[in-house]
Amino acid sequence: MTPHPGQLEVRRHGAVVTLTGEVDMNTSDLLRSELALACSSGDGLGDVVVDFTGLTFIGSSGLHVLIETAGRLGDRRLVLLGGGWAAYVVNLLGLTMKFPNIVVDQDVG
Repeated sequence: MTPHPGQLEVRRHGAVVTLTGEVDMNTSDLLRSELALACSSGDGLGDVVVDFTGLTFIGSSGLHVLIETAGRLGDRRLVLLGGGWAAYVVNLLGLTMKFPNIVVDQDVG
């Protein structure tokens, strides 16, 4: 299913969150909730993975959620998969330099 503009589809399987659509101020709370569940899933010790492959937009509110999540994870990693727009913005803002536990992995599959 492809969401309409301004919508976000989130699928979570354990500590893996797959996003399709847009993360903006209207959808960032959904992302925050799903990432909180992902952080506490399983043993609560491994990486939390966000698949950006189907993401078409991420605004400042979505980036703020990623930063919050990275802070909550401590030494655990927040792995952002798939490149695209969201990875471009994360790299452009230097978030991986400011938050060493945020990792962008553009190789999917």
